[in-house]
Amino acid sequence: MKQKVMLIFGCLFAIMISGNSFAESIQKQTTPSSAVRQKQARETEPQEKLGLEDAIHILKVLSGYTSAPPAFDATGTWAVQSVQNGVVRKGEVFLQMRPDGAITGYAELTSLPGLSTVTGQVHGLTFDLHLTSDFGTMSVGGSADAEGDSISGSFFLQDNVEVFWDGHKQTTQTVSGTYQHDTEQNILTLLFEEGGSMFFTIYEFTATVLSVNCNGDICTIWERKNGETLNLEGVWRNNQQEGVEQIITFYADGTFSNIQKVTQ
Repeated sequence: MKQKVMLIFGCLFAIMISGNSFAESIQKQTTPSSAVRQKQARETEPQEKLGLEDAIHILKVLSGYTSAPPAFDATGTWAVQSVQNGVVRKGEVFLQMRPDGAITGYAELTSLPGLSTVTGQVHGLTFDLHLTSDFGTMSVGGSADAEGDSISGSFFLQDNVEVFWDGHKQTTQTVSGTYQHDTEQNILTLLFEEGGSMFFTIYEFTATVLSVNCNGDICTIWERKNGETLNLEGVWRNNQQEGVEQIITFYADGTFSNIQKVTQ
């Protein structure tokens, strides 16, 4: 009897060992390795979608395109002209360029009536500009010469006719800085980059006329083609001094540029 019991326990023990070995074998076959688990985790993680900027960047890299730094200074006043149907059309463009080549400014053109705001970018000696006025928009491409004082390019009219134009930087004396407009006290203050400041007492301020520092009936009068009352932004001109035109441009960011140009 004792021998039978021992035999039964021996058989049970052998079955347990073989069962555990079989379970371990099955677990090894069904449980993925750590490398497989990591791969599965990566595959189940939510993937970040590519945006438009990413796609544009990839296309630029694949095409070998690089944005060249500006190779000329676009800041200043440019006299431009084009010929359309045998008629010469003239205008002026007032630009400010940041060190990275970004452009802001204003333009007065016969090809696009009204005062236009200008944005754009300079790449090397080439540039792209976008103009917006109350009468429409215009995209302009062009390039500068090696000296950076002459520019030329083209734009398309609404009927898809390409018009070529050219321009030259004006020889002027320019000062710039920031401005403060106190509408309660009617005081305009100019703070110059080189140091110092000037203030003006405003006697009349409409959409098109700015009269300051009046002494009796004599005032310094600045005029612009269009604008908004109590909003200085835009291009103002003064032609009271014979042979000299002064142009002051007030920008939305609180800066200004004042240009004195000889007209004779």
